[in-house]
Amino acid sequence: MNIFWAGWIFLIHYLTPPRVVAITIAFFISGAIAQFVSQKSILKYFGPTANKAMAYLFASLMGGILVVCSCSVLPLFAIIRQKGAGIGPAVTFLFAGPAINVVAILLTFTLIGIDIGFVRTIAAGVLSMMIGFIMFVLYYPSEKVHPNEAIFNVDEPENRTPWQNVLFFTTLIVLYIFGIRDPITTFVLIALLLVQLRLYFSKKDIRQWCRATYKLAKKIVPLTLVGIFLAGMMEDVVSPTYIVQFVGQNSFLSNVIASTFGTFMYFAALTEVPIVNSFLSLGMHKGPAVALLLAGPSLSLPAIIVIARVLGIKKTITYLLLVVVFSAFIGFLSGVLFFH
Repeated sequence: MNIFWAGWIFLIHYLTPPRVVAITIAFFISGAIAQFVSQKSILKYFGPTANKAMAYLFASLMGGILVVCSCSVLPLFAIIRQKGAGIGPAVTFLFAGPAINVVAILLTFTLIGIDIGFVRTIAAGVLSMMIGFIMFVLYYPSEKVHPNEAIFNVDEPENRTPWQNVLFFTTLIVLYIFGIRDPITTFVLIALLLVQLRLYFSKKDIRQWCRATYKLAKKIVPLTLVGIFLAGMMEDVVSPTYIVQFVGQNSFLSNVIASTFGTFMYFAALTEVPIVNSFLSLGMHKGPAVALLLAGPSLSLPAIIVIARVLGIKKTITYLLLVVVFSAFIGFLSGVLFFH
């Protein structure tokens, strides 16, 4: 019974007003992508026929712009996937969003150290593209007939000038990143958003935007809440002190343990940095710390549940194994080369 209570407490603590607002904005951004970004644009930069080098680089950079956790990135991932993005660039975006956002990298440098911060920055960017490319190589033949393509059905948007769309999405992203931290900034951004909606969008556009956002939330939120509840139960069972006993040295096994632990635990956006810093103070080796910093933000039990709905069980298991193994390998290698 205590385990179930721990799951409820974890869920309640998760649903803080700032976090709920942030995730709500993330869903509205996703709904806007669904409604106002043409499928032609998505296919141009992310599709199977897009320039491969530019597609992966663009996906990695786009993912790194947003300050999102493994759950907040899911609606964005689901929409670009539904819009026709190839599995490789889509997975690159999925990994990059939580792993290499700018604020998380800056916190790593500040709280943990320049050495780990540098390794995390380079490794996360490389891994996002490498894992995405491997997923492309393994599953490209199935891209033409994807069983889950119709999971999020939305209407095609009306045409708008490119600069109007850029301004609109920029306002939404800035609101997501900075709005909830300062009331004045929030007021200004919301006012700017309302002006744009009045000038550039019809009432039909706004209704369809809200409808697309609701469809996404209805599909993703219940699964996410269940996963967060289960993650809280697991966190109650697994003691951090107990984990540190197995990651106090830089063996490959200890790195696998660290990356596996990070894969199933839920880390809210930016919380992985102070948590890993605490583990380091308890005796965790810097190699496994890097593995945890790579795998932890990128996946979680709630994320795995939703990703399985979008990609299917087989592809999700493949992605999970790639994240665990490559994160462990990078942690082990960095431990050997840099953290003696």
